[in-house]
Amino acid sequence: MRHINGFAEAVHRLRRERGMSLGDVAAKARYSPSYLSKLLHGHRPLLPEVVRQIDAVLDASGQLECLAAQQRSEGSVGGDKPMQLPADVPGFVGRADTLRAMDAALADPASGGTRMIVIEGSFWVGKTALAVHWVTGILDRFPGGCLFADMRGLGPGVPRSPEEVLDGFLQALGAGQADLNGTLEVRTARFRSILAERPAVVVLDNIADYSQVRHLLPGGGSVVVVTSREHQSSLLLRTGGLSIDLPALPVADALALLASRAGRHRLAVDPVAAESIVRRCGRLPMAVLIAAEHLQQRPDCTLGKMADRLATDRHRLDLFTSPDPTVNIHGVIDLSYLALPPAAARLFRLLGISPGCTVSADSAAVLADIEPDLAESLLTLLRQANLVNPVAGGRYSIDYLLRAYAFQRALVEEHLRDVEMAQDRVLRWYTARALSANNSLIPNWRDSAISSLFADVGQGKLGFDEAMSWCDTEVATALQIGKNTRSHLAKDLLWILPTAFLPYFAITRRWTDWLIAANDGLDAATAAESTQGIARSLQVLGWAERDLGRTTEAISHLTQALELFAELGDELPAAWTAHGLALALSDGQQHGDAIAHFQAADNQFQALHHSIGITMNRAALALARHDAGDRERALDTARDALSLSRSIDSDGIHSLANHNLGVLLLRRGEHRAALAHLDTAASLRQRPWQRWNLADTLIARADTLTALGFRPQASAAYEQAADILESVRDSRAHEIRARAALRGNLTG
Repeated sequence: MRHINGFAEAVHRLRRERGMSLGDVAAKARYSPSYLSKLLHGHRPLLPEVVRQIDAVLDASGQLECLAAQQRSEGSVGGDKPMQLPADVPGFVGRADTLRAMDAALADPASGGTRMIVIEGSFWVGKTALAVHWVTGILDRFPGGCLFADMRGLGPGVPRSPEEVLDGFLQALGAGQADLNGTLEVRTARFRSILAERPAVVVLDNIADYSQVRHLLPGGGSVVVVTSREHQSSLLLRTGGLSIDLPALPVADALALLASRAGRHRLAVDPVAAESIVRRCGRLPMAVLIAAEHLQQRPDCTLGKMADRLATDRHRLDLFTSPDPTVNIHGVIDLSYLALPPAAARLFRLLGISPGCTVSADSAAVLADIEPDLAESLLTLLRQANLVNPVAGGRYSIDYLLRAYAFQRALVEEHLRDVEMAQDRVLRWYTARALSANNSLIPNWRDSAISSLFADVGQGKLGFDEAMSWCDTEVATALQIGKNTRSHLAKDLLWILPTAFLPYFAITRRWTDWLIAANDGLDAATAAESTQGIARSLQVLGWAERDLGRTTEAISHLTQALELFAELGDELPAAWTAHGLALALSDGQQHGDAIAHFQAADNQFQALHHSIGITMNRAALALARHDAGDRERALDTARDALSLSRSIDSDGIHSLANHNLGVLLLRRGEHRAALAHLDTAASLRQRPWQRWNLADTLIARADTLTALGFRPQASAAYEQAADILESVRDSRAHEIRARAALRGNLTG
């Protein structure tokens, strides 16, 4: 006890010299007075972190640390300091945020006893490399060194027993034969006693579960780092600590890793192919390194060739097949796949052949033809096995390499007919859901001919907000499904699905997706030789082009669509197409033709008793009549549209009628009346999906305020509109910002 007493004497001497009580020292060191008292009386080990904190509080310049180190050295078993950690990964890349979180967990005094860090993640994601890299940087803080064991929880061979590993640890710590002869509980107690005197870092790699490692967990002062391919809820429940769900590398870090091995000059030649390679490697470090090794060994292999080789599910895994079981992707994923229950394994296979890479519980249920509750449970199992990844909106995604593996499993284990039926179910479900959602955005948008195709697909009516949320979440997946489905059962669905989103696109102005949908639909309809599909796709394409300012192309495509709908006798899509064509003609200053098509659309909407169509059409017709010189009739038409809008439960329709009436009054010089309607429109356009519409109203409002002489308010409205346009990357932002500056300068 000499050095413990010497340590205690030094603490008491230093605190008295500094006028501090034991309680003061404890408070500043962030430990309880009771704990500090037990430490000074030899009832608690002199842990390095605790001693370092007390040394700092008392400004002892390392004196207390030296005394504590001397005591630990003389009191240890055999004085052995094992250093079992494997070598650090050369050129370790990325993970800066994760490393900072691990550092913070180590430094946190509130963590109490053993600091526990659990690193979970998919195969080849770099769990062990991260653990080794971090531990390498902290080893000098732990007098007990480092104990490392591959537990083989999910790997070739039999998982290691805790008895075997514990005996190895005791021997490494210098324990005698007598310490190895007791029961498992006795040996565990001895292991913890040794590490209580000499805290160490214990790395337990690739564990199976808590029962495998519970006897290998030391007491206070040491750090334990655990890695596992499966979620370790039981371990975390009992030990707490930092849980790290390690994702794939960001693209930039994956590219840096590829460049470090394959050569930066090589990536500079074809950066697009380089990015395709790392993405198709799933951004997994080991996969990227295998690809880099392949490039190193084959100077004639271009990045483009490798990217093409990795492009298809059927051949993507060829590069990662090897006699070495540690880098043979089939053997590595087999370990997780073969451990799945049959139902979960089947769902995993079907995810490989699904035309979409993202699923919800509902869409997974459709894919596998099971109940949604069961699908949710199976997805949870796949998540715990790190075979799918959670994404926003309660959905799951499957990465490139796992998808390719699941695809190959499906080819072997599923009947081709079942695969086609699964793809057809998903396509039909998404199409029916898209039609239902978009029909909620603009009621009675779809016509009965298309609705009848989905009489057997149950789709409850969605509210506006629910429909908008579903479209926001699922539009990208839906378009992917329409493009990727390869089933002869699909027929017309491949053009119906992408064109179903026209109301959503018209409201949100997601131009890129809009054009993709229109062109995908046109390709599918042309391949199917469907006149109706071609007409609808041209309609969607024309609306998108009109919104993008491509007036000539819009007029051409909408004219073609209108002619085809006339041949088919499809009245409702013909009415909407005539309305869209009239808008495009107005943009092209062809006012006479525009009014003729607005009137034709109005007649069709009235015949169909389509109140929303009538209201929207008349609101636009009013502006066309004003531009054509029919000022009084234009005002009557705009007021009629506003009156009709009040009977429709839609802020979007009501705001449109107010906006157009406000713009019309502005053009007539009735500025105060215009401002009232524009203020109403602005108040109704506050939702995120109304940003473009709000910007349009703010611009008109600013023009009105300028005419009234309220230049500061006009400048503020222009600025607000410019901010919105910049946020949605609208090219008008610069012009509107210039207007704001001009009004501000005139005010000054």
